[in-house]
Amino acid sequence: MALVKLGIRHFRNLHQVDFEPSKDINLIIGQNASGKTSLLEAIYFLGRASSFRTHRFDRILEKGESELSVYAQQILKNDEKVPFGVIKGSKTLQIRINEQKIYKISELVFNLPLQVIHPNSHQLLEEGPRYRRRFLDWGVFHVEHNFYPAWQRYQTALKQRNNAIRQHSSRDLIKVWNKELIESGDILHRSRELYVQQLQQLLHQYIQPVLGDLDFSLHYQPGWAKEHSFKQALEESLTSDIERGFTTVGPQRADISIKLDGRQASDRISRGQQKILVTCLLLAQAGLYNVKTDRECILLIDDVAAELDAENREKLLSVLQGMRVQMFLTSIGKQTLMPMMENSSTSKMFHVEHGQLTEVV
Repeated sequence: MALVKLGIRHFRNLHQVDFEPSKDINLIIGQNASGKTSLLEAIYFLGRASSFRTHRFDRILEKGESELSVYAQQILKNDEKVPFGVIKGSKTLQIRINEQKIYKISELVFNLPLQVIHPNSHQLLEEGPRYRRRFLDWGVFHVEHNFYPAWQRYQTALKQRNNAIRQHSSRDLIKVWNKELIESGDILHRSRELYVQQLQQLLHQYIQPVLGDLDFSLHYQPGWAKEHSFKQALEESLTSDIERGFTTVGPQRADISIKLDGRQASDRISRGQQKILVTCLLLAQAGLYNVKTDRECILLIDDVAAELDAENREKLLSVLQGMRVQMFLTSIGKQTLMPMMENSSTSKMFHVEHGQLTEVV
């Protein structure tokens, strides 16, 4: 799968942009604030109906405009072309796939799988568990079809149980929601646990070429003590839940621990190595998606060369070049990425200045 035509209207400083990207590697060059990151953000918006940089719609809408739009043609393996389009106003959202109106963002996410790597991706290591759950659930969502319905069921039951706790309902009334929580929560747990095992098996082939034979490992933490089942943990936590006013155990508290030689990786490696590690994790996730689905996701990589020395940059680019995906990469200059471009006969380069995009031939 790849995007073969893209149109962007009124997205930040991108007033009107139309271009035909390569199905392989696309390098977007330009100075800071020229619009190159906004271009990646617009493509991301097409697949998520949201931004990876802000939650505020007014920050991505061009000044003086009432709505923005992003549309594209996606080409499938059988050469069928599927049109996508997202139009967003301050209070409206319209999504169309193959001329059909779509009402669920999950359908958009499923049909246009995107993975983004940007300067703040290190939050995966340094920040709280919600960043790692988001990383984990993107992968599970795309390879385990029963995951999302179970996730929806779980969120509904969790909300109801927490409401019962906050309203000081009886213990019996609170426990009414345990059955649904356990049934759906066990599906989430098994799906996540299996996914982490599969990702761990694939991770070495992405990390080793860049960071060498370091002993990195992923450890899945389900959100309760591993020696107990979720049912046992939920029953034993009732008194604590009532005291604290919410459900304290369950998949909503799951996490992944990323370790090097048995210790937290973020405490053992430099900031540059952390960037490489997180990038490799995301690339491994894209690779696992390809293995499990026989489909390809789209990689958006913002300022891939930043904070990396020449040796590590070359190693990382060699890993990228070996991937079967469509890539959009940004950089201030072309020199650092030219070897990668020259090794691809179908790659394209574009220059962005003041929100205007021009193909470099």
